[in-house]
Amino acid sequence: MSVGSQAGPDLITGEIDMNRRISRCYPLLLFLPLLLALQCPLAYGAQGSEELPAAKFTLPAPDSAQVQKVLGLKSMEPFPVSSISGKVVVIEFFSALCPQCHANAPTINKINKVITEDSTLADVKLIGVAIGTDKSQLDAYRKNFKVTFPVFLDENYAISASMDGVETPTTMIVATSSGKVLSSHKGVIKDSDGFLKELRAFQKKQ
Repeated sequence: MSVGSQAGPDLITGEIDMNRRISRCYPLLLFLPLLLALQCPLAYGAQGSEELPAAKFTLPAPDSAQVQKVLGLKSMEPFPVSSISGKVVVIEFFSALCPQCHANAPTINKINKVITEDSTLADVKLIGVAIGTDKSQLDAYRKNFKVTFPVFLDENYAISASMDGVETPTTMIVATSSGKVLSSHKGVIKDSDGFLKELRAFQKKQ
C-alpha cells in the first residue's frame, strides 16, 4: 500500500476528531461574553483598586481661605488627605496639557456640581491634583474649563510617585480617614450617573 493511501484515512480521522473538540468547546464560547461582563465592575469603566497604595501623600497648603473652609482644614499649612472634612474624597488626577483630561473636565465639573449642591453628599469632597503642571498652566486650565473645585499642584510628580505613578486622567474615590482607594477610573468618565451611583454606595459604607 502506498504512503498516500495510508494518509487519506488518517487525515479524515484527524478532521473528525478536531470537529468533535470544537463542538465540545462551542457551548463555552457562548458564555464567554457573559463571563467577561462579570469581570467589569461597572458600565462607566471603574477599575479595581486592590493593588493601589493608600493615599497617604501630603498636599500643598491651600491657596485661599475659601479652599480651607470648603475642605474643613484647621490651618493654611500642607496637609494629608485624612485632614479633609468628610467621609469620602474624590481625587481627580490630571495634567493641564493632557487632551483626555480636557475631554474629562466637563464631566468632573458636573460631578462636583452635584456634590456641592446635594445635601446628602455634604460629607463628600472633590479635589484635583495637577500632575506635571506649573501654576501658569493650571491658571489657564482653570479659566478655560471653569474649574471651581480645589486643585493642588504636583509639579515635580511627588504625589503621583507616592501612588506608584498615576496616568492622567484618573479619578479615584478615597476613604478620607484611612486613605484607602475604594475605586479608581482611568480615562474619560463616560457615565457620570454611574460614577455618582457608586460614590453614594461607598459614602454609605464609610
